[in-house]
Amino acid sequence: MNAEDYDWNDDFCASHAMQFYDLIDHLVTDIQHLESKVVYLRYVLSRYLPAWDGQMLRSDIFCDLTGVYWEQPAYQEYMKDYNGGLDPMESDTYTDFMWKLSRGEAVTNL
Repeated sequence: MNAEDYDWNDDFCASHAMQFYDLIDHLVTDIQHLESKVVYLRYVLSRYLPAWDGQMLRSDIFCDLTGVYWEQPAYQEYMKDYNGGLDPMESDTYTDFMWKLSRGEAVTNL
């Protein structure tokens, strides 16, 4: 069943859709939080390694983080209906913060 198949005027259906969007939004926030921890800890660890190893770790600092979600139909609906068509995983604010973490210009709470 696709989003077009639902009667969005039905309060029950709309309420459940919003609950799922809220859940996805919380999961995205958790993923962003965990990714920021990984990048920050990789940067900190790279400072304690021998120069070459630290440089290699910093060059792969974003390697093996989460996958791509925008191609999932439910995530597309979430972006369209709940987040103004924008992918929060690729927002300017989030990506700028991650780049700053990767260069040691920002910190995150552990």
